[in-house]
Amino acid sequence: MLRMCLSRLPLPCVFMLVGLMVVAAALPAQARPGIRLTESSVSYSLPRARAEFPHPDEPRQLFFVQRTPNANTVVYAARFTADGRLDPRRPVVAYWRRYASQGQTMRLRWYERLFGYGVWSRPNRNGSGYLVGVNAMRNTSVELRQTGPFQAALWTRVDNRDFQLVYGYLDLDESGMLPRVERLRLYTTDPETGRYVTHFFAVSGGEYHE
Repeated sequence: MLRMCLSRLPLPCVFMLVGLMVVAAALPAQARPGIRLTESSVSYSLPRARAEFPHPDEPRQLFFVQRTPNANTVVYAARFTADGRLDPRRPVVAYWRRYASQGQTMRLRWYERLFGYGVWSRPNRNGSGYLVGVNAMRNTSVELRQTGPFQAALWTRVDNRDFQLVYGYLDLDESGMLPRVERLRLYTTDPETGRYVTHFFAVSGGEYHE
């Protein structure tokens, strides 16, 4: 019964987004995660953290987050005005793609928006694009850049280099009563080489809730 009740709580989001984005992993406010880059690996094709998990391909998709328990995925998508510019009122939206049930989309619950996956944004000081982050980690942000009419991308910096975000994956330790986030994998592209780069981050502190 306790685990069933806990399963209805929001997932605090490690979103380095993800700067690291995420990745949205929302951990309880009293237990903010510590994140440390451990390694990065280069590949010619986009790796799949879990081969059996579908990857979303949504209209205006910017980034998505998957995790160990099941294939349910949080998708982040751009919003545009009628003339194809990023909507200054709300340039990014987040929602569930429920692959573990029937693949339907679902709005974030109010507590998931407020404490976990909900996004905030503000114009960049240089007048180009927006800083974007998740409510679970309001002191961490990534950059949303317009790349063309009705087109945009999220960027983060790792080791003083810019990478375009593709998706994030949370590795969980499920040996205890509550799962704990152990590692964040951040999948990106390198604009200089065109290759995919996977960044591995060790995560310490906090428990995982969904």
